[in-house]
Amino acid sequence: MFHSSPNTVHRGHFVRQRFSSAESTCTPRKGFVDVPFITLSLTEPYIWLTLSGCNFKCRGCFSSARDPIGVPMTVEQLLDFIENSTRIYNRDTPLESAVITGGEPTQDRDFLLYLVRGLKMRVGLKHISLSTNGYLLDSSYVKGLKAAGLDRVKLDIKAYTNSVHKWYTGLSNRPVLDAVRTLCDCKLDFRVETVLMPGVVDTDEIERIAYFLAQIDPEIRYKVVRFTPGEAREKVARRPSDSEIQLAVDSASKHLINVAGGKACVQQFAAHEQREAKKWIRVYPDMETETIIAKPLFKKESFTKETICSF
Repeated sequence: MFHSSPNTVHRGHFVRQRFSSAESTCTPRKGFVDVPFITLSLTEPYIWLTLSGCNFKCRGCFSSARDPIGVPMTVEQLLDFIENSTRIYNRDTPLESAVITGGEPTQDRDFLLYLVRGLKMRVGLKHISLSTNGYLLDSSYVKGLKAAGLDRVKLDIKAYTNSVHKWYTGLSNRPVLDAVRTLCDCKLDFRVETVLMPGVVDTDEIERIAYFLAQIDPEIRYKVVRFTPGEAREKVARRPSDSEIQLAVDSASKHLINVAGGKACVQQFAAHEQREAKKWIRVYPDMETETIIAKPLFKKESFTKETICSF
């Protein structure tokens, strides 16, 4: 039993590999995407769909889904997996919302378009969100996703300074910055997140990103996320303090109206509210499971300016 967010992949846990380490760079079969697991909320009608493999090689990545792990599935097989798991664990509670995450779920364009359409038309979801680095989101892709039924995008901007972005991810950030304009032009609801990493992506870098976003639309929602080195592949930075998060949020708020700060994938609450325990069940393709619990936190989150949720 882990105390975690539903998107965290714990490396100590055995994750079923599609290939041996020597074969893990093989090109996936067309029409198939590797799925390591899906995650169902046991308290709300939500599901997280994890598609493995990523075009970025972020030094501080916390997810083993960056690598090609899991079982290769077609869209139809993934939808079967979702429906079977929901039938077993959610019983009479129909799903309403999904987050498609990774890895980087935009790498196979046709697969993602068919998946979004299947989640809307076959599963009957009311709301579908996509978590992405934005590198592949050109105008035709965004328009296609919107037409298929995608409701919202959570876009990660790792850094505004291109040299920092290249060092951290291995690729330029120009397509990512272009994706912000594309999402605005296509009028697809989105928000932006950046991980605060002292000494790498610090307050000045956060403010550069906020200024860039404000030139497009000062009402773009922006969240500053706390780096957690214990979950990272490389300890590229220390964990920022509450005061550093506060400073970063304040700096971004000079340019943007809607700014929040805190931990990734966790809703921010007002000081007087208490957070109830959240429970999820992670389901693997062989139908083995593990339970994840996020304990209630009663610590004051005074730096939050606006509540921004995953859905």
